[in-house]
Amino acid sequence: MTLGRPESDEWRALLSAPRHPTANVARPDIPAKPGVYAWFRDGECVYLGKASDLRSRLGTHLGTSLDLSRSTLRSWVAVRELNLDREYTRRRPTVTTAPQVAIVNAWLRSCELTWVVTATKEDAALLEGRLLAAYRPPINVA
Repeated sequence: MTLGRPESDEWRALLSAPRHPTANVARPDIPAKPGVYAWFRDGECVYLGKASDLRSRLGTHLGTSLDLSRSTLRSWVAVRELNLDREYTRRRPTVTTAPQVAIVNAWLRSCELTWVVTATKEDAALLEGRLLAAYRPPINVA
């Protein structure tokens, strides 16, 4: 690993995939297929996830509702950016306020997003596991 950047072929493939400013991503632009996705902020990968349906999962992360509990990414961004307790951000029904969620949404809109389609959801899970074993982005919590 150089300068905190992963060096495996799989990481290189993910890092070289087209990045999309999240503020411009429309749900129909995201494939409704299994895969692995990565969020970037200031050029660095900050979160990595897998999905059995990229469109559905990324739609949850890109959502702007007050409910942060349905998106691990949104919940952890709230913990990091607002110093909220993880239990608080995962509570259902939601207890986060509109101003708190606005900060989370603005942070996410300043990111870039990429994805790699896999043949099956099992392949996505295996790929995510290998990628996380090589490099754990700061928002991915063990």
